Amino acid sequence: MIAYFVMELGLEDNMPIYSGGLGTLAGDTLYSYADMDIPAVCVTLLYKRGYNLQKITPHGMQLDFDALWDYKKYLRKLDVEVEVLFGDKKQKVACWEYWVRSKADVRILFLDADVEGNDPEIRKLNSKLYFDDGIYRLRQEILLGIGGYRVLKALGYPIHVYHMNESHSAFLVVELLREFKSSDEVRKRCVFTTHTPVPAGHDKFPVDMVKEELKAYDIIDWEKEAVEGYINLSVLASRYSGKVNAVSQRHMYVTQGIFPELTGSLEYVTNGVYHKRWIHPELQEVFNEYIPGWDENPILLQRVYDIPSELLLKTHNKIKSELINLINKQTDASFSDDVFTVGIARRVTPYKRNDLILRDIDRLIHIGERVGEIQIVFAGKAHPKDGMGKDMIKRIFEAMRIIKERTKAVKVAFLENYGIDMAKLLIAGCDVWLNNPKRPYEACGTSGMKAGMNGVLNFSTWDGWWLEGGVEGVNGWGIGPRPSWQDMSESLDEEDLEDLYGKLAHIILPTYYKHKDEWVRLMKNSIATIGPYFNTHRMVSDYISKVYKIGLR
Repeated sequence: MIAYFVMELGLEDNMPIYSGGLGTLAGDTLYSYADMDIPAVCVTLLYKRGYNLQKITPHGMQLDFDALWDYKKYLRKLDVEVEVLFGDKKQKVACWEYWVRSKADVRILFLDADVEGNDPEIRKLNSKLYFDDGIYRLRQEILLGIGGYRVLKALGYPIHVYHMNESHSAFLVVELLREFKSSDEVRKRCVFTTHTPVPAGHDKFPVDMVKEELKAYDIIDWEKEAVEGYINLSVLASRYSGKVNAVSQRHMYVTQGIFPELTGSLEYVTNGVYHKRWIHPELQEVFNEYIPGWDENPILLQRVYDIPSELLLKTHNKIKSELINLINKQTDASFSDDVFTVGIARRVTPYKRNDLILRDIDRLIHIGERVGEIQIVFAGKAHPKDGMGKDMIKRIFEAMRIIKERTKAVKVAFLENYGIDMAKLLIAGCDVWLNNPKRPYEACGTSGMKAGMNGVLNFSTWDGWWLEGGVEGVNGWGIGPRPSWQDMSESLDEEDLEDLYGKLAHIILPTYYKHKDEWVRLMKNSIATIGPYFNTHRMVSDYISKVYKIGLR
């Protein structure tokens, strides 16, 4: 059996305990486990005040509120309680459950230290997701790793593989070392997936802080584990894992640059998305008629060419109309159903360059007025402590104001409080999905996979999954030069912007407005090339053959 440890989990909008891609990927993975009859249990934390509810003022200032939710309505409390030591404090940990049901029923365990009698500081650990990077975060990660391990033991789970997603649960290796007294025995049971392409994204804590919080564990020499006075949890997790994997082929080479000691042993499993969750219901009906069995066997999506072009276009336009209605209801942008629409929706942070398309407003307006009208819809939250991300949202709103004063040929909207339900409509209702992070900082990216399965064409930096899945002019377009796998040079904003505007003006808009047959052929290519491979059914199969096999020996 697999124990899947993850810090955030995106199952549905009403459970706001995810911040973005890692959480929704975890949700998609569990849905595929259940469909594929994989014996698995998931361990995560309960956040009673969620992640972050975003409100934006008319001038583009992001305001952050608690995302309160009625967790008792969705989760059932279990009659189990374990103890975890934080320094000298022996604290109680309770547990709640939720089930994902299909061929196998996958249980999700939500750890809860907000228990009567516990220290007030420990009770705070179940307040918010990603609230702090110091002692609060360290204790959350002790709760996840050690608390999770103990709850699994208390419930009698026979775990063969402990799967750590990101290093947040790395402290579970301490419990395993205590039980088995051998690092080799621990490695036979642990696998670690890194989802991060930058050194700063790997959690690390001062060694003295870790020693103080885990003083009860004399099984491990923290000074030996330390790197320059810090315990890097990714180093800890990889050191005690039998398999370590990156989340795309490109990301494997990026990770080797961050952790050279992994060169030669690092695997990669490219992420996927749960096709049944992300393909729009209107399109699913068409697939059911023309590609029966696609839901159980997504490889069949390569038969999309059997669908009449008029029907595919009509279905897309119906979904697009639903999206336009939402945009016009929530904003004063006055979007139209028949105008080319670009979607840009993801976490707002500098390396993702969410506002790149707005950097030269004069040129954008010129393209809109001379070549074809353009509508751009943005969505995404900045982390509450990411001042530069919040400044980017302000810049988008300022550009929106200037464009509205100058032309009707380009319209821009920003939808607030991006979440799973909004994403489902955005990735299916736009005409083009724009993703232009700075290379090589996109570990994988999954929103483009979701869009591609809906026949929405990707226009993306050559990085992450697009370096594997993108075929120029066949299922979308690339931005900037296409690097070799090992080329770690950074994108240049000016070069990428030139390519973005150039392809928009000379290829994408003319095809959309003047060659509709060609456009629909590209939509079919997108579904046929992206759907069969970039799904979590294939991803989970890869994990079994490449990573989880350590527990099957």
